[in-house]
Amino acid sequence: MNMELLDDMASLGAKVREARKLRGLLQADVAELASVRRQVVGELERGVYKGSLRQTLDILRAMGLRLSIEPARFPTLDELSDE
Repeated sequence: MNMELLDDMASLGAKVREARKLRGLLQADVAELASVRRQVVGELERGVYKGSLRQTLDILRAMGLRLSIEPARFPTLDELSDE
């Protein structure tokens, strides 16, 4: 999987599902590895999970994935004045 910007839960969920399937795991397998309920994995994959960041990180870690944070780039004043 290539690194790409994921800016919503649906995109994150789709990547988690893709990674799980590439590894040949069931949602129940991931849930057991991450010590969460299977429903949590399903909600995360569907982009509707509203639970804790800790459980999300546990799921990612169990699948050998990382969450990376980078600053958003805002236009400079010069760039804004050019418009």
